Amino acid sequence: MQAGDVLVDTRGTTNWAACIERADSPLFAVLDLAIVRLKGNNVLPAYLALFLNLPTTQSALATMRSTATIPRLGLGALTELEIPVPPFRIQKLMAALDSERRKQSNLIEKLGEAQNRLTDEILRRVAEGLPMPEGNPAWAIHRQTRLAREHLAYSTSKDGVSIMSNKKSPGKGGTTHHVVPDPDRGWNVKRGGASRSSGHFDTKQEAVDRAREISRNANSELKIHNQDGKIAQSDSHGNDPRNIKG
Repeated sequence: MQAGDVLVDTRGTTNWAACIERADSPLFAVLDLAIVRLKGNNVLPAYLALFLNLPTTQSALATMRSTATIPRLGLGALTELEIPVPPFRIQKLMAALDSERRKQSNLIEKLGEAQNRLTDEILRRVAEGLPMPEGNPAWAIHRQTRLAREHLAYSTSKDGVSIMSNKKSPGKGGTTHHVVPDPDRGWNVKRGGASRSSGHFDTKQEAVDRAREISRNANSELKIHNQDGKIAQSDSHGNDPRNIKG
């Protein structure tokens, strides 16, 4: 194969076409790929590929396929296909538009994947009562997530009777969060029983502020430790403990 060739998939229910823009090394077509090599300079290969991929062209090719178990497009069918040839300048514009469309589709797909990963991570952290990283604008959505979570916790019927709650009663087995000194430097926020830290902070006040927020959301107890590791204060459900020391 060489640059400018158009490949057509002849097997299956669709017969997609692609143009080889460059061939720096030897290329060979595998079975079920037809090679269309243009003669003359009045048809742009990229235009031919996009025309073959149009829904109307694919519908026309569908009527030319064999009706075997696996549909197959014969080479003779391609020679019978009528292809309109607009001015070369128009072909270039059409090829450029099609190229931009494909680039945009790829970007939208990547954006959707990134958004799904971000949403999954947010939902995981909220479910586990973990803090959101600081300094990342993407985590601003956590505020809306927290509001939705609080709404779920206090859902009521029209007559004011509570119908759903995802919070435990105060002091009855709720998760405990701890503010503890880091062996190396700074302070950590840890969930009771967890081996890993939920967040690391340079100052104790920063750790306490974040722990309060987590504790309120999880309706849990907050225990603040001194530098020596001993519990200095215990606060139920994220209320503001005063006189933080250590």
